[in-house]
Amino acid sequence: MLDTFMIGLTHVVIYFVIGLMALMLGRKFFDWMSSYDLTHETSENDNNAVAFAEAGFYIGIAIIIHASVEGEINYDLFPFLNEENPGLWKVLGAELIMTTLYFLIGLVCLGFGRKGIHKIMPYDMDKEIIEDRNVGVGVLEACFYISVAIIIHGILI
Repeated sequence: MLDTFMIGLTHVVIYFVIGLMALMLGRKFFDWMSSYDLTHETSENDNNAVAFAEAGFYIGIAIIIHASVEGEINYDLFPFLNEENPGLWKVLGAELIMTTLYFLIGLVCLGFGRKGIHKIMPYDMDKEIIEDRNVGVGVLEACFYISVAIIIHGILI
């Protein structure tokens, strides 16, 4: 009983740390692909439009991480796993590899999605978010990230 609890607790701690690292890495990626400085806009300029867009990006990352954790292991991808008795730590290693891969694919999809929505909109979204502080456009961008992440989630599950 205690062994099962400790194994479960270990998984929770590992995935919690992985999730936090993914959010931090995702923020760096969002800052890199944006034409503005996130820290400056959110903390110094108190720009709510940027804050909403960034929050939507975080939610999108969380949805993608959820899909990667929820999915099944494809034993064909991991020859070191014995399907009948795979071994706890080997399974965890395979899950972490898949989580990382799905996270990176998700980041790329969110990045391409951002470029796409900025191209098709009839106005300059960055100008609306940064100069005009248009909260509606920030929320629109946030909802776009969440929508893309839900689509990715559906594909991965």
